[in-house]
Amino acid sequence: MSLLAVESLVVAHGDLVAVRDVSFNIEEGGVFVLLGANGAGKTSILRAISGLNPPRSGTIASDGRNLAGLKPHEVAAAGIAHVPEGRRVFPHLSVEDNLTVSFLVRRTNLKLAQARDNVYALFPRLAERRRQNGGTLSGGEQQMLAIGRAMMNFPRLLMLDEPSLGLSPLLAETVFERLGEISKLGLTILLVEQNAIALRLATRGLILTNGQVVLLGEVSALQDSEFVRHSYLGL
Repeated sequence: MSLLAVESLVVAHGDLVAVRDVSFNIEEGGVFVLLGANGAGKTSILRAISGLNPPRSGTIASDGRNLAGLKPHEVAAAGIAHVPEGRRVFPHLSVEDNLTVSFLVRRTNLKLAQARDNVYALFPRLAERRRQNGGTLSGGEQQMLAIGRAMMNFPRLLMLDEPSLGLSPLLAETVFERLGEISKLGLTILLVEQNAIALRLATRGLILTNGQVVLLGEVSALQDSEFVRHSYLGL
């Protein structure tokens, strides 16, 4: 049984159909990358999974449980965390308070302090900035905080929407390194990106164009495809 199974998903915003008949499965463990250019429908898929934008048709299930109709907080309680595009930290709250308000008491057996310490171990920079307001952090630090908030509840599936957006190549590399460490902890990651560097981190994935799946499979096969070599790697 798949950790996440998406079948024949159609997502629309009014009369505009953003996602057309998209299907994929994510097994437990590893990193699944959803790669596509800006406007390809990537964000719409994540918002449908997390309950923010109910699909027009199709099914979304986790461990066989239908997620359709669940509210975002119910999806989060089921172990699916969504790190949205643009970070969206609470600017007037400290780093520590940003982490604290994200903690779901019933989601994990960890105590609040233990959960925070786990995040600080993963992102030492956040420990250094724990008393600093989120809005005063650099872009890279805010991205670390956004990921750290999701990690407070040790989700089974961590979904990230373009975590490299707006970051320098060096900072983007640092963020991807941390995601690799998170994957080694046993968490499953669904990574949405338009940066081809994400393929180095992933095990499986799909390529999305104009809301439709172009390629789906093992990352080694995606990297060898003429479409990816031409469109993303410049080869």
